[in-house]
Amino acid sequence: MKKILYPPLSKEHKACVNAQWRQFQAGYPVDTLVVRPMILASWKRCREARLPSQALPLCPIDVPALEQATAENRNLVESAKHLMDKLAHSIHLSKSVVTLVDTTGLVLHASATIQDLENVPYGVPGRRCDEATIGTNGMGLCIIEKKAVHVIASEHYSATLHYLSCSAAPIYNADGQFIGAINLAINTENFHQHTLGLVEAAAHAIEEHLRLRSLVRNQKVIMELLDEGVVVLASDGVVTNINRQACQMLGLSKPPVGDNIQAHILSSSLLQSILTHRASFHDREVAFQLREGKLSCALSCVPFGETGVILTLREVKRMRNYAARVAGAKAVYTFDNIVGAADSLHETLRLTRVASQSDATTLLIGESGTGKELFAQAIHNASDRRRNPFVVVNCGALPRNLVQSELFGYVAGAFSGALKEGSPGKFELADGGTLFLDEIGEMPLEAQVSLLRLLQESEVTRLGGKQAKRIDVRIIAATNKDLPAAVRNKAFREDLYYRLNVLTINIPPLRHREGDVELLTRVFLKKFAATLRKKHLRLSREAMEALDAYPWPGNVRELENCIERLVNVARGDTIDMPDLPQEIVSDMVRSPLSPSSPAMSLKGIQKALILDTLRETGGNLRRASSILNISRTTLYTKLKQYSIEVDTFRDQ
Repeated sequence: MKKILYPPLSKEHKACVNAQWRQFQAGYPVDTLVVRPMILASWKRCREARLPSQALPLCPIDVPALEQATAENRNLVESAKHLMDKLAHSIHLSKSVVTLVDTTGLVLHASATIQDLENVPYGVPGRRCDEATIGTNGMGLCIIEKKAVHVIASEHYSATLHYLSCSAAPIYNADGQFIGAINLAINTENFHQHTLGLVEAAAHAIEEHLRLRSLVRNQKVIMELLDEGVVVLASDGVVTNINRQACQMLGLSKPPVGDNIQAHILSSSLLQSILTHRASFHDREVAFQLREGKLSCALSCVPFGETGVILTLREVKRMRNYAARVAGAKAVYTFDNIVGAADSLHETLRLTRVASQSDATTLLIGESGTGKELFAQAIHNASDRRRNPFVVVNCGALPRNLVQSELFGYVAGAFSGALKEGSPGKFELADGGTLFLDEIGEMPLEAQVSLLRLLQESEVTRLGGKQAKRIDVRIIAATNKDLPAAVRNKAFREDLYYRLNVLTINIPPLRHREGDVELLTRVFLKKFAATLRKKHLRLSREAMEALDAYPWPGNVRELENCIERLVNVARGDTIDMPDLPQEIVSDMVRSPLSPSSPAMSLKGIQKALILDTLRETGGNLRRASSILNISRTTLYTKLKQYSIEVDTFRDQ
């Protein structure tokens, strides 16, 4: 009669193996079609060594041996820990333990809960799991066979281990030497045919990590593996080392070792300050003038040796793309990025610098477009939290039904469509750093209750969860609303308002910043002219007067967008009145001599009036002369005098 062969993981096959194990222990021959040759050979070695086949005593934890082996295998342990934790997290089943052993079978590290280690005590670091100690098992066989193995249920020599199934894979160093093994011990009912593949993949990842650690012992390899530019400078600014990425970013065809860096980065007071003060900073956005072109990058500086510094240069675009993939935002702006000379702005800057020196909850109040997030980033970057997350939440953009989960996170199964593993909220993501709550006045009342509790207790509880987690977050809130009025109208909680109103800073609108329109205009003009390669572009006096006279209801944002538009549409080297948006010219015509506006020449007013009328009539001279109450001859004369091209308006 032909013998039936069952699949290796089937209950029937396990039962057959168990029967063969009892046969073997009773001293009878074993069916080699059921018991794998590797397992049978191990059983025979165990019997010859007189190991117990039933109750298996736990070997003691060898602390001195563990300390010595951990020190000798430091690279292996450090490379494996994170990957083992990820493997254990992906399995996440009871009675499962991921262990790392050295070549003698001594457990160096285990990724498991305390409860799981109680269920699988053989995996505790300091115990031995070689075949000579606990009989046939995954780790012991892997050490002997030097290949990936699995030992299922009754294939273990000791009946004490029959409730487990093990998958183990060897680990080799960069030189191809066997240095240990990784093992996953799991409850037999949960063992899967792909378990061994997972363990082999983890072993391969550890080997790759070890290979990289070996490479980074060489300084040059370290620098070339980085995807950011690295420049090492001596105290006098001489380049002592530089990687290929930095050469590319600086536009250099060969490494300028031995050159002074300021021969390649021109007129940089920041570089001089770095060499003089050797102060550490991280990811400061800068713009360097090079011999050919300009480099915008995020610059970090770390003192090196007795007098040198190491500079790292990250491409701003790449950093922003990375920031877009993670929650919140990276704070890239500092107080140096805030442009203005008005007294009202100076007072705001003084208060925001004060705010940066404490963790006090800060409320920024200002109209739309005044740069509230810019100030929030500057506060964060000047604070002790600068190296930690800066997370932005636009309270007005969050759907009302998702506000709670977005801010506070949720546990698995909290609601329909939730991720099965749950998700952290913005507050958790900002732990240790700063959370910027933009448009706080738009936050729904139900979310305000949770926010108030968080501010009071410094704890966050995920939606659907019961466990509170302590967090350390500095809150900066911003609004363009009248919060006291919202409190009176029951649209904003009074107690939350007083919690937020610790340090209130008013950001002045652009119309109240005397002289800053011209200053900002020149900054934006230079910025966009460089982008579009219009280096000689300038504003006429009349155009500048018109911009200065406009009230800018959209504040700095509106001004910046306006200048960008003007640079794009400019036809020559001068931006003049015909180029300005109609609302700016119209406003100037309506109130050319208002007390808040700068004095304008009569010619400027006359030219603006003609331009506005031509826009209104679409360049129709007959209608324009009628509206202006002048003859067409006089209008022709004025058009020539002010160099106004009528066809411009006819094309609009």
